[in-house]
Amino acid sequence: MRNMEKMKTMLTLSCAGLTAYLGQGCAGGWSSPEAGLPNLSTHQWRHRVLIIDTPTQQSSEYLQQSAVLEAASAGLEERHVQIVTQTAKVFRVRLVGKDGGVKLDRGAPVDVPTLFALIDAMPMRRAEMSGR
Repeated sequence: MRNMEKMKTMLTLSCAGLTAYLGQGCAGGWSSPEAGLPNLSTHQWRHRVLIIDTPTQQSSEYLQQSAVLEAASAGLEERHVQIVTQTAKVFRVRLVGKDGGVKLDRGAPVDVPTLFALIDAMPMRRAEMSGR
């Protein structure tokens, strides 16, 4: 019982820390630089979140990333992935797991096979797949 309590405390602290780090104001969609980084507390334990930072929605990296994600929409939905886009000085892609941990952080577009392989290797995703 004691180990379970420690685990709950550690998870709470790590998720609270991530939420504090990520700032405030995410309802999904396009947000402004003033809004800061998204608050992922509404997604915790429900969704994986792919955060895309981009200078503009017309940047070549953003357009490339959007096209590959759009083509993979069914796979993203199956894996409970929510996409949040926000303005930033440089392009960046981060995947945050359902547990609130950052699983991927890249300064370039991510291809779908790499993204899906990463998600499918996660313990929570493996449990989801075996529970079908």
